[in-house]
Amino acid sequence: MTTRDVLMSIVALAGLAAPAHATITYVACNSGCGASNSNSGVTFSSFGTTAAGFGDTMSSPITFVSGGLSGSPVIYLDAGTGTAFAGYSNATTQNSLQVLGTSLAQTINGPNSGIQITLPANTYAFAMFVSTVSGFGSPVVELGDRNLSASNYQLTVPNSSTSVFFGIVSDTPLSSLFIGNTGGSDGAVKIQSFEVGGPAPTPEVSTFLLIGTGLVVMRFLRRRQQRHRQTTPLDPVFS
Repeated sequence: MTTRDVLMSIVALAGLAAPAHATITYVACNSGCGASNSNSGVTFSSFGTTAAGFGDTMSSPITFVSGGLSGSPVIYLDAGTGTAFAGYSNATTQNSLQVLGTSLAQTINGPNSGIQITLPANTYAFAMFVSTVSGFGSPVVELGDRNLSASNYQLTVPNSSTSVFFGIVSDTPLSSLFIGNTGGSDGAVKIQSFEVGGPAPTPEVSTFLLIGTGLVVMRFLRRRQQRHRQTTPLDPVFS
């Protein structure tokens, strides 16, 4: 087998390894999301410990300050994590947000209104406490777009003085979430605090293949070099 043949084999093996697809491995929330995912005692710390061993990386919730608001329409950017928040009066028209105390809230509510959360690179987990500006709410959470009619998870906020927890973990990076209302009677969404997490993902099959074949190649080249030395005649000695 020549060196060229070995290199072609490596490329072929890497191509056979199918790329990983996003799979949600863990979801937790106080109310909604299905009975199997409900947990009234969930906090940032307990979620971090339970969800894939996040531990203390999700034990310090981030709250909001007025200095994070900027632009027109107003958006909120958390400088520490790079997480961006934008408000929408429907799925397509952006409108302003407001900071109420240490929470971030919609300025208006209505059908398909909500807050889009754009996550920084290499985010594999996200958690937040959600409430409403006033009244009750049944906000839904959609992943990767603002199509609330195809929402993935639904929460239940009985009144503005009650907050509910939502946390999610994926085996590939999360890009964005959209939390909002499908109807016009629910209260405007208010995010009280949030946290992001990014553990190193499990290496893909292709990574293992490349590592393994790399070791084989190194052994092959080393043995080939040794045989070459053994068969090469010694240089003549001139006196």
